[in-house]
Amino acid sequence: MVLERSRPSVTSSATPSASSWHRWVLWLVLLAGLPLLWSERNALMAWAAPQPHGVVLLIPDDNARAHPVTQAWLDAAQEEGLPLTPMTSDRFVHAVARRESITGVLVPDTVHRHASDVWVQALETHVRRGGHALLSFDAALFGLHQQGYAAPASRLSRLIGFRYALYDALQQDTIALTPVLVHREAQSRMAIQPGKVDFKAPLAQALQPLGEWGELTTYGYAHLMYPHFRSEGPRDAQVWIRSPEGDPVLSLRGHGQGSVLFANLPLGYLKTRTDGYLLHRLLSHFARSVLELPVLSAAPQGIGGLVLNLHVDSNAAEQPMLALEQAGWFEQGPFSIHVTAGPDTFREGDRLGLNMPHNPRMQHLLNRLQAQGHEIGNHGGWVHNVFGEQASDDNADRFVPWLALNQKTLSTIVGQRLVSYSAPMGNHPDWVTAWLREHDFRAYYTAGDSGLGPTRAYRQGRPPAPGTPWAFPISNLQRIATLDELPELGAPETLISEFIRDLAQHVSAQGIVRLFYFHPASAPDYPHSLTVLQQTARALEQQGRFRWYSMQALADFLDRRLAVQWQIQAPADGDMARLHAHSATSLQGMTWVLPKGKAQGLHLSVGQAEIVEDPDQWRVIAGDVQQITLHWQQRQE
Repeated sequence: MVLERSRPSVTSSATPSASSWHRWVLWLVLLAGLPLLWSERNALMAWAAPQPHGVVLLIPDDNARAHPVTQAWLDAAQEEGLPLTPMTSDRFVHAVARRESITGVLVPDTVHRHASDVWVQALETHVRRGGHALLSFDAALFGLHQQGYAAPASRLSRLIGFRYALYDALQQDTIALTPVLVHREAQSRMAIQPGKVDFKAPLAQALQPLGEWGELTTYGYAHLMYPHFRSEGPRDAQVWIRSPEGDPVLSLRGHGQGSVLFANLPLGYLKTRTDGYLLHRLLSHFARSVLELPVLSAAPQGIGGLVLNLHVDSNAAEQPMLALEQAGWFEQGPFSIHVTAGPDTFREGDRLGLNMPHNPRMQHLLNRLQAQGHEIGNHGGWVHNVFGEQASDDNADRFVPWLALNQKTLSTIVGQRLVSYSAPMGNHPDWVTAWLREHDFRAYYTAGDSGLGPTRAYRQGRPPAPGTPWAFPISNLQRIATLDELPELGAPETLISEFIRDLAQHVSAQGIVRLFYFHPASAPDYPHSLTVLQQTARALEQQGRFRWYSMQALADFLDRRLAVQWQIQAPADGDMARLHAHSATSLQGMTWVLPKGKAQGLHLSVGQAEIVEDPDQWRVIAGDVQQITLHWQQRQE
């Protein structure tokens, strides 16, 4: 007999079989995974949807972020109040293929020489669809894996509107080095500083019609020379800056529904060599006039003004300083008053210095001026002209003690550490900047980058080290920068009087801050110019359109501004545009400027700010808060 174990009936079983367990477990896993699958689906859909971008700086790959020229473009954009994000070439090609919105495109010089034909086509497509681009010099000059010029001309020639980079035809003459000439209309559109363009220069006078072109100038040089590519053939572009031979150096061209600004010179490279003026002006123009974007002002409350830097460098300045005080000249301000404290000036032992340790009259004057709110600063190396003529990169051991002695003497007299500096005769070796950084200076005057506002100055191709003081460039009048240099131009005092008036009105209208300096020893020779400066500033100040700034106060503001994080969210269909800003400390005094014709219905949803309506712009002035969110209706074209 065979005994069999009974098997439960499938239909009557109270416990599931192994296969049933498997099915139940599978269903439970699927149910538990539904939220994850749904989120993955949403993430995939978000990835697949076109992504909006702001203003982008195109670089070949992520390694190019560390290049000094890339950093120069990013720093210049930050100082001009333009939020700028690097984007690699591959990402740009994908963005164009997916029709992602890009507010504006910048293609820098030097770092983006290599590009594929696909990239070139993507750039043309983006502009044709309505995009706006600013291109510089040698962008896309070579093929992606080539070291030679694209033949017979740059592949961007069609987009730019003329043929350039003609190496096959011109060989060693492909690039020229010449002065450049600015059209009068371009000077206005780009808000170029009064005095930078000389419409009476011989090169300008040689062009017809007279008065339409002027030579771009800088301090201390007979001619400002720029490298640019030679060009040929018809030019389907509006030329704003040109060479004497007629080659376009800055041009504007419409392409399809968009536009291209082409700077035929190495903008970023020049900034790394203490000539960032054109890069800054073009970034500002591109942001404010072409893209009509909000910008973060570099002036507190967006009110323009001047830093007046007095260089008190010998005993010849003592009596004029006292006369200016008696005339009430120091009732305005604050001014930044820099002093050379030693007993000598032209040579050691000449006894023509201020001899501040033993000069009670000047000691009392400095203390009175400081009590009025003026800033006392360090004007270099104890014996003014010896330092100015002999200090070099190779003799820091000799002159560092002079800097320290000047600093100690003046700090003792006024009872506080000095934090701003100006170099005697503009002579500023690299070791001086290192010394200033080590001693926690906040700002220094510089003869480089003339015409700019306070900037983080590059030296010999290198970006500034962390903690480097802000550089305050001079404002040049053609090839000079101050009153007692006027004889070098062989011009009457009215020339510099008009320049001073125009400069004050310029900074007021543009909401920017610039530096003007003079030597008090020359004050008796230029009374009209100083009166014009005083009266113009007072009139603009009474209108609420001008302020005096000290170097220290403005440097402190700019450091706080560096800590501000902000972004613009472009409106979707029917939505409002949005600006969000935050800071770990405070946004007090930070000001966003919006073009009035582009923005309406401004209101805050987060934070506190004053919204000021000017004739052609809005100013949104943040209060003592850590974040604000601003909304507005953006007028559509």
